[in-house]
Amino acid sequence: MRTAIGAIKLFVFFLSGVFTIGYQSLIMLFTKGAFALVYPRLYHGFVCRLLGLKIEVEGQIETGRNIVYMGNHLSYMDIQALGSLVQGSFIAKKEVRSWPFIGLLGSMGRTLYVSRDPKDAKHETQRLLDRLEEGLPLIIFPEGTSSNGFSILPFKSTYFEVFLNKNIRIQPFTISLMGVNGAAVDHPEVRDHYAWYGDMDFAPHLWRFIKGNGAVLKITFQKSIVSAFYDDRKILCKDVYESARKGLDLSVDEQYCHTPETTFRPQERICK
Repeated sequence: MRTAIGAIKLFVFFLSGVFTIGYQSLIMLFTKGAFALVYPRLYHGFVCRLLGLKIEVEGQIETGRNIVYMGNHLSYMDIQALGSLVQGSFIAKKEVRSWPFIGLLGSMGRTLYVSRDPKDAKHETQRLLDRLEEGLPLIIFPEGTSSNGFSILPFKSTYFEVFLNKNIRIQPFTISLMGVNGAAVDHPEVRDHYAWYGDMDFAPHLWRFIKGNGAVLKITFQKSIVSAFYDDRKILCKDVYESARKGLDLSVDEQYCHTPETTFRPQERICK
């Protein structure tokens, strides 16, 4: 039964994606401004409902121009979750652009694919500055990778260089995994049904998630930090990291599962 349901979900996801590519391509012929970010948010919300991803929001989501949302990263489904809440463009590694179908869908939301090769640093910095000058919201995962969500990995301070001495509001967010398929999330084996990291294969992981009953995320938004007051990227990185870190919820709530809470809090460094 779960296989049949998963197949239906996958088929609907594909059809909706094809429509999205066609519709959004037409929109972007006329504008790449704020209006081009309206439909992607609706699409992300639809995918969340389709795949059973429920989102609880804590804190006030700030909106407007010159705002950047920065926080931790657990899975490719984080894109759908955050994209359903805010109208913004993601910053992603350039390898994602070559992923079949997924890369093209990301481009329809004006995802900025950037190279992490040090020799491309100057060029990529300029591309990011050009995007910042548009004033439209951006969404960045400064860990530079994803994890199982038991902790928040160190933020890479290089992500913060372009924001120094600029009138940018950086709003930290924290993604906490609260439940997966109605099971406790205090063990890696359960978390791995949602979290995608390390050397996990994408297709099998996506298929397993689609066949399941979904997941519950809590996304906590903290007060924004104005980067104009900073001239040291490591200090800015530390402040944003600490703000995101305090929102991490590792509790096991009976609302989501029925197993006792355990503690798993590995040592963390702040920035590197």
